[in-house]
Amino acid sequence: MKRFLICALAMAAFSTAATAATGDLWEFTSSSSDPDGKAIPHAERKCLPVDGVDPSKLLENMGSCTYDHKSGHVSDLKFAMTCRAPGVPASLGAMKVVGDAKLNGARFDMRYTITVGGDSSQPGDDFKMTGNLEGRKVGSCNL
Repeated sequence: MKRFLICALAMAAFSTAATAATGDLWEFTSSSSDPDGKAIPHAERKCLPVDGVDPSKLLENMGSCTYDHKSGHVSDLKFAMTCRAPGVPASLGAMKVVGDAKLNGARFDMRYTITVGGDSSQPGDDFKMTGNLEGRKVGSCNL
């Protein structure tokens, strides 16, 4: 149950990561791994406003998130945040997300680790998922 929820949340975060608008066409690919090493790949193209890739905005769509730590800016961002996603049982606790993101012209790279705590009465019940999100500008677009 916990794995399914985290995988679904990660895909939802990626799928809703940016608002479509006239501008630059970006191709994003993500690859996450659950604790068993099972890959969770995803690819998508998005039309974003010109110069509209902002790592901090991509991360905010994981639910109700607050930054515990954020340093840098769009071109080089390091972060730690706590997120509460709709529909996730309170017994699972909040998601802790730690990572870094870099934007370099037409390339975007983000690495992250998501940890969800389990029932504190059951040691070893934490769930961790690591992943990366890569993007590249592939052209222009109009909606």
